[in-house]
Amino acid sequence: MSTIDDLINQRKEKIKILEDKGINPYPSKVNKDFDNVYVIKNFNTLENKRIHVAGRIISIREHGKITFFDIEDETSKLQLFFNNETLDYENLSLLDIGDFVEAEGLIFKTKAGEITLKVTNYHILTKSLRPIPQMHFGISDDEEKVRKRYVDLITNKELKEKFYLKSKFVNSFRDFFDKSGFLEVDTPVLELVPGGADAEPFKTYHNTLDLDMYLRISLELHLKRLIVAGFDRVFEIGKVFRNEGMSTQHLQEFTLLEFYYAYKDFNYLKDFVQKLYRYVLKETFGTLKFEYKGEKIDFGKKWETITYFDLMKKYGCDLDTLNTLEKLQKFAKDIGIDNISSLNKARLIDKIYKKIARPNLKGPLFLVGHPIEISPLAKKNESNQLIVDRFQILILGFELGNGFSELNDPIDQKERFIEQQSLRDSGDKEAQMMDEDFIEALEYGMPPTAGFGVGLDRLFMLCANLNNIRETEFFPIIKDV
Repeated sequence: MSTIDDLINQRKEKIKILEDKGINPYPSKVNKDFDNVYVIKNFNTLENKRIHVAGRIISIREHGKITFFDIEDETSKLQLFFNNETLDYENLSLLDIGDFVEAEGLIFKTKAGEITLKVTNYHILTKSLRPIPQMHFGISDDEEKVRKRYVDLITNKELKEKFYLKSKFVNSFRDFFDKSGFLEVDTPVLELVPGGADAEPFKTYHNTLDLDMYLRISLELHLKRLIVAGFDRVFEIGKVFRNEGMSTQHLQEFTLLEFYYAYKDFNYLKDFVQKLYRYVLKETFGTLKFEYKGEKIDFGKKWETITYFDLMKKYGCDLDTLNTLEKLQKFAKDIGIDNISSLNKARLIDKIYKKIARPNLKGPLFLVGHPIEISPLAKKNESNQLIVDRFQILILGFELGNGFSELNDPIDQKERFIEQQSLRDSGDKEAQMMDEDFIEALEYGMPPTAGFGVGLDRLFMLCANLNNIRETEFFPIIKDV
């Protein structure tokens, strides 16, 4: 059996033969009149007309003095018919599956009814060196599929369709915001102070400015600066980076949507976000009813609202009673949470919530009334200063959206940043840093504002019924071999 090196060397020999014949195996110019799918759909008008097509060879079938190729472009497959009586047949043996070719000829339909190009002239466009593994079956190893996604996409049409669907999904968000009068903006990826989320950032270095910098973990603080600047409705869809654990639901580099709506609060936002999700899902999938791993989800029904304190109490953690770090530590130990000695009160509450409560939530529902300790950027509730005006969208234990009445009091914000910085100085790598420039921006005045963010990859994963969030990204980070 030939090794991969043998096959590559055989193709290199063919390149040498082509070059000795004066044929460039990697030309620049291409004659291509139509995409393959256009040819197929418009056969009645193109029949017996001379056209140029181009694509990758995906199969070769020889039958004596005739040969059939199937070529494929992004749109479809098309059959080519070669006859040694109508063209120079000699160089066909120098072509392999995986090569790109241009073909000129007449469109006709075979006796079997297949639309075909009868080739009168052809040119190689790209000579491939590596054979496509198992052209009809693709790559079998799951890790290899992710590592060499560009190969898997050649043979895995279902995967390719999912990425078309994801593009439609993301663009549907843009459509909704455009129709709602929002401005799409771009904010910096490199930041001096990463903020807007509790997450450990990736660190980098700016050579010219001699500055330590960070890849953003959120879009929030720059978007709020734009609200200060007088833009009342802004949104951004962009990559953010969080240097934390990997799982089937988490990526270190993922696509985040955030929007901010001046003169609105989180109660208004709840209705607005329901309309947003329903619009996007209907536009993308044509339905509001989904199934994920056997569980049914109906985005069209009324979304329930549950308070954080009531939810925790339902599962045995009464935060009104367990109101000190020591009491929470004892409760955490009793329910089997380990390694808690370094956790502050906010981190411990969140860990308990994720252990006993979140996995049980079916949804779609709004979780509201979060403790102020775990929400450093949300406005205090006017009736109860111990909670904030915030909601999370929960579906089947997934957090799929986070909305706030945004904190616009610069004095309160600075006090919370000071507390967060203190936690960070004590070793909490996910606590937020002091951002003096953002405080100064708030001091110029930010109107009452509602803000919202959601990781689009995770929401798409759920609605497309995918097993792993890596399936939503073309090239997710993966350990090298």
